[in-house]
Amino acid sequence: MQFLSVVLVALSYFACASASAPGAVEARQALDNIVLINNANSYCLILPRNPRTNIGDSERPGGERTYCSASARRSSQQGLLPNQFWRKVDYRTGKGKNGKRYAQLTGCIRPGLVDRLNPNDAGGQYDSDGGMNGRGNPAGSKCIG
Repeated sequence: MQFLSVVLVALSYFACASASAPGAVEARQALDNIVLINNANSYCLILPRNPRTNIGDSERPGGERTYCSASARRSSQQGLLPNQFWRKVDYRTGKGKNGKRYAQLTGCIRPGLVDRLNPNDAGGQYDSDGGMNGRGNPAGSKCIG
């Protein structure tokens, strides 16, 4: 199986604005539209909703869904990632240049373990603070980790 180093959601660098309380879910997003990074073994990220989809092709309303490790999954609305999804994962947290807290996971993922990803995709990026008018990409997404 080929191991790919891929930038998805927060895999390379994802700045998470601090929520009012750890694990707080704001009204603007659904449980299937969040990113959560607690540590290297407890996380949620956004992946394409449909099987074998390129990241760029999924960047449309309804094209994405939250997938979580078993320890971070809160709802059946969220997909479940296999335990061996990450290889050589590194977790870091701190404050960015803007003073906001960030959480970061880097490492290699095994796209063949999740049918949502197209192993031949060149990559892409979701961004909870980007998108049109800063509403996130996907719209309404929120990083709560």
